[in-house]
Parts: sequence; structure tokens; C-alpha cells
Amino acid sequence: MNWQKQRQHVLDRLAFLPGGTDREGNALLVVSTSQVQECSYENLVSLLALLSDTLPPSTLFTVLLDTRHIHLKQLKFYLRACQQALYKKMRQVLIIQPEKFLEQQKINFDLIVCGYTSKTVLISMHKLSKFVDVNQLPEQFGGTLGYDPDAWLSKRIEIKKWQNYLAEVDTDGSRHNPDEDQTLDEFVSKLQATKLVEDEYAAKSLKKSIRELKAKEEENSKEGLIKDHTAGVSDFLDWIEGSGEKWLNSLCQVADNVDEAEGLVKQHEELTNKTKEIEEQSHQLAEIATRLMAACPQVAIVLQKTREQIRDVAEHFSYRVEAQTQFAVSNKNFREKVGEFIKKSDQMLEKVCAEDEKTVKPIEELTSTKKELDELVNSMNVAYESAMDAGEDTVAKARQYAEVLPAEEFVAHIASSLNYLSQKQNRHNELASVKRLEQQQHIQLMTTYEDCDQAIKWLGELKETLHREYSLSDIDEGAVRNLRNDRQDLDKTAISTYQYGKQLLSMAKNSERSSMKEGSTEERKEKLEAAWKELDLAIQNNEQRLKVVESFMATHRQMMERVNEIERSLRERLRVSGKLNSITLSTERKRLRHDVDELSKCGNLLSTQINADHTTTAQDRQNAIKQISDKIDEVMTAQRRMESLIGEEEEAGSSSSGKEKKHTPRKSRPLSKVPEEEGGDLSPVFPRAVRLLETNEGIAPAIRLSKNESYL
Repeated sequence: MNWQKQRQHVLDRLAFLPGGTDREGNALLVVSTSQVQECSYENLVSLLALLSDTLPPSTLFTVLLDTRHIHLKQLKFYLRACQQALYKKMRQVLIIQPEKFLEQQKINFDLIVCGYTSKTVLISMHKLSKFVDVNQLPEQFGGTLGYDPDAWLSKRIEIKKWQNYLAEVDTDGSRHNPDEDQTLDEFVSKLQATKLVEDEYAAKSLKKSIRELKAKEEENSKEGLIKDHTAGVSDFLDWIEGSGEKWLNSLCQVADNVDEAEGLVKQHEELTNKTKEIEEQSHQLAEIATRLMAACPQVAIVLQKTREQIRDVAEHFSYRVEAQTQFAVSNKNFREKVGEFIKKSDQMLEKVCAEDEKTVKPIEELTSTKKELDELVNSMNVAYESAMDAGEDTVAKARQYAEVLPAEEFVAHIASSLNYLSQKQNRHNELASVKRLEQQQHIQLMTTYEDCDQAIKWLGELKETLHREYSLSDIDEGAVRNLRNDRQDLDKTAISTYQYGKQLLSMAKNSERSSMKEGSTEERKEKLEAAWKELDLAIQNNEQRLKVVESFMATHRQMMERVNEIERSLRERLRVSGKLNSITLSTERKRLRHDVDELSKCGNLLSTQINADHTTTAQDRQNAIKQISDKIDEVMTAQRRMESLIGEEEEAGSSSSGKEKKHTPRKSRPLSKVPEEEGGDLSPVFPRAVRLLETNEGIAPAIRLSKNESYL
């Protein structure tokens, strides 16, 4: 240490050790920023190195830097110098931030970008007491700790002098002076009385040098070995009970986030490495004690107790370090799981809170969105279970080492975190349930739309089926009866489908109202009503055609019955009177001929309409027209057969008219007035204006139309 070269810098307070410590026990190192530009980089690094050498090698520094009156380049200059000079000894840097916000942001950004190895804290002047007690702060920073650079430098120079003296004595024993030793002891006592860290370290260094000299003188004596062992044990116990205990206690805490947990784990790893060195040192001291016990039996009991004490202390300290390390690792894993759960829950919450458009989306998109939400919810719940398991493991670790850890405090801290996670997970699941219910309503709405479209399609298909399969191909009573029965089933199906479509539209309207979505219910309602109107019109047309065909067939049947009745009447008269003439039943025959003509016209009209219906095949149309024609021909054939009876009788009567006298013809009367003796067993003939039709529902009157009207 060449304090003469750095004399002026020390007096100017370029950098100094005020003798204070922060709340963690780290030595406080202050740099006067107003002097930074007046010193070269090499001189600053050299001065910082000299200052660090005044303290034990294991000492960690908390550097205090005031940036209120310097530029960013000066801050970088100082931090580089501190990093080079102190290296791993620099525990943290407390940077008193400038008053201007822009300067604060520049410094903060520079600290982030440069990535200094040591912890840097940007802090305001009035918050320094958070890290350093007021009685440990220099006066220039609002503290009460005094610092005299002249006295401090003089003390360092004197320490250097005594170190040189001891080195000379070590090299040349003849220079040993008992008076100087006395003065040196007094100086060491003064250093110890100051209770300053650098003075205590200097005192320990001087005492160590003195002990080394004495040990060298007594190295061949048993007493010297015992003293050396005693000193080693003392140093060992001093570290365990002093720095080691403080270090261990400073790490006995629960981290609340991942960064703090990782920092604690790293510090515990460093402490573990140091503990291994302590254990190795304890083994060495135990071996020395074993040899001394053999060499000095008179102190064997004391040495044995000392050896056992060293082993017990080392093992207990190592066990405590292991316990805290295990808990720190478990807590780190727990905080990582908590961070993962928070990340997953935020993703799920973002999905839940995403604003949906008011328009109704396709069902595929809704299903995909619902699937994504389900996956996010499942992922969040899996992360929650992992975090809860990790928290329970951490609690188990704390209880496992309850004899060396504040287990109740740690367990309460972890339990509060687990309770927070549980509440957060419950709230998020409730929100997800509401969102999934909304999505389910949307899917149900779209499904209702599809069902409604299907109902509209079914109505169209029923109309096509009615045109294609319910047209007359056989003009037969059985075929017409079967067709009407099938048509009634189709009518029921059509009405059921229409009612089903209306119910679906009502459900869709309610779903739109509940989900506040703009839908297309009105448009589908119009389509449904249009499809039903077309189908209903087709059913009415089909019904009218069936009625016309039924009327035609009923008329055909009654006319065949009338022809047969008249023919039976004629044959009965021929049997009774033995002769017929042209006036016999002339009124009824005339009416019959007129009705046959009308039936023929109705048949032709019906055939024309059937032929104009192109919804059926040409073969079916021709078959129906042929059957109508055959029925008309059947009636006309029966009529001609009946008329042939009158013609045969008239021919027979004309041949015998000259031989017989004319007789006065009886007055003709309607067929309905024929007495029983003239064939009264005949059924009465209905009036021409009204006839009865036999239908599936019973007997119904059929109105006979004039020549200019149609049965349709």
C-alpha cells in the first residue's frame, strides 16, 4: 500500500471509508462525485483497491454514489472503476438519483442496458435510511457518522510503518525490539478501541503478524503448536459466530417473487461453498488436536473437548446452511410455478375479456373459440395444481427443518400465497364458466338456425314430393282412396314441420335477445312462411283435383246405376206389357243422355288439366287420361245397350202395326212415380238438380253444374 501517492486524493475525499455499514453488515464505501473528473482512471482504481485492502478479503462493499451533480458518462466512469477494483467484493451500489425525471430515466436505462454484475439501486436521498442506518451514514448524506481524512490517513501510514517493522523482524530477528513491541501492542489496542471495521481488520492483521512471528519463534516448541491451534480454533469460532452467523441469518427469509428466490438460491450456493471450506478447516483443526493430544498429554482433555466442540459447531452450522438451502430451492420452485399459473390465468382472462362482435358467428368459429377457451382453462388449472403441489412441498420443507428454521412464520407466509392462488383460480373459473355459457348459447343459436333452415328445406322437399308422388296415375276408387290417405299423412307431416319451424324461430329469437346478438330470425321467418305458403297452395290444388276426380268417379258410378235402373225398368215393362215404344221412359232417357254428354265434357276437361300438369311423367298422364276415357266409354256403352232395347221393340211393332188397331198410349209419369205393380221395386230416381255422393266421410250432396261450368 503506497498511501503517499494517494495522500492528496485521500485528503480531498475522492473516495473514503467512513467506517459505517449497511443494514446487511456490508462495509460502506463513499465516492465524492465532484472530484471524479479531476482523477485519472488508473489513480481511481488504485485508490479503491487500497481502500478495499484495508478490510478483510471476505468483506462486501455497499458503494454510495451521489449522481445529482454529475453526467451519465461520469457515472459510467465510476462504475467501471469500482467494478475493476472491487470485482466480486461489491455487494451493491446505492445511486442517489438526480432530481430531474429525464436524468433518472437515462440512468435507469443505462443500468439496464449495461448489465452490471453488481446490484445497482437508484434511490433518492431521503430513502437512504432504508438501506443504511442514519448513525452509519456520513454527515454529507444526512447521517451522524463523522469522518476525519487527516486522522484516517495518519493511522493508515502508521499501520503501514508497523507492518514494515514486523516484516523486517520476520526477515531479520536481530531487529526485534521489546520497546517497539510494547508500542505496537498499545497501537493495536487503540485500533481495536475505535471499533471501526478497517481499524479492527488492521489490528487483526497486525496481531496476526505478531502471532506469526511468535509462532515462528515457538514453532519447535509444543507450547507454540498449542497456541497456533488455539488461534485457529478462535478464528474458526469467530467466523462461525460472527460473519457466518450474520450471513446465514441475512438469508433466512421467504422470497415473494422469482427474482428474489433466484437471488437467495445463488447466495445460499455461495454460503454452501464457504461452509465446505469451514468443514475442511474443522477437520484440519481436529487432526492437529489429535496430534497435540499425543504430544502433550497434560492438555489432552482440553484438546479433546476443543476438538468435539469444533466438530459439533461445524456440523450444526452446516446443517443449518443445508436446511436454508433446501427451503430456498423449494421456494424458488414454488415461485416459478406461481409465475406460470399467473401467466396462464392472464392468458385465459385475456381470452375471456376479448370483446365479441354483435353479429352471430359461424358455428365452426364458435366451436373453435370454445375449444381454445377450454384448453386455456385446463392449462390454467393444471398450472394451479402444480403451484399448489409446489407450495405444499415448500411447507413440508419448512416443517422438516423446524428445529433450525422459523417454520411457523414461513408456513404462514406460504399459506397466504396459496390462499391468494385459490381465490384467483376460483374467480377465473367463474368468469370462464360465464364465458362458456355465453358461447354455448351462441352455438345453440346457430344450431337452431341450421335446424330452422332444415325445416324450410323439408317443406320444399314435401312440396316436390307432393308434385312428384301424389299426382293421379290411376283413376280408380282404391287408388284415389289410398292417395288421399297418404296425402293426409303428408298434410300432418307438413303441419308438424311448419309448427316445428315456428318453434325454432321462437327459440332463436329468445336466444338472440338473451345474448344480445344481431341475428337473421326475421329473414328465416319470411322464408319459412313463403315455403309454407307454397306448400299449402300445392296441397289445396291437390285437394281440389282429388275432389274433382272423386266427383267424376261418383258421377260415373251413379250414372252407371241410373242406366242399369232404367234398363231394369224397361225390361220389367217389357215383361209385363210385352211391348215397348220410343216414348217409354223418354224423359229419364233424355236426362240420361244429357248427363252422359256432361260427364263426357267433364272427363275431357279433367283430361286436359291432367295433361297440362308436367310435374308427373308423360306415361302417368297418358294412363290417367286413358282411364278417364274408358270410364266415359263404359257409361256410353251401357247407355247404348239400354237404348237398343227400345229400338228392337219398335222394329218388331212396325211389322205388326197393320194387323192390330192403334191403342191409346198411357200418360207417361216420372220413374219415381212408378207404382209397385209396374215395377215398384225399383229404387227412386233422384231429382236432376241434386244427387248424393258416397265418399270416405259418408254421403254428401254433389251439385250438378250447367253446360258452361266445370267440375273443377
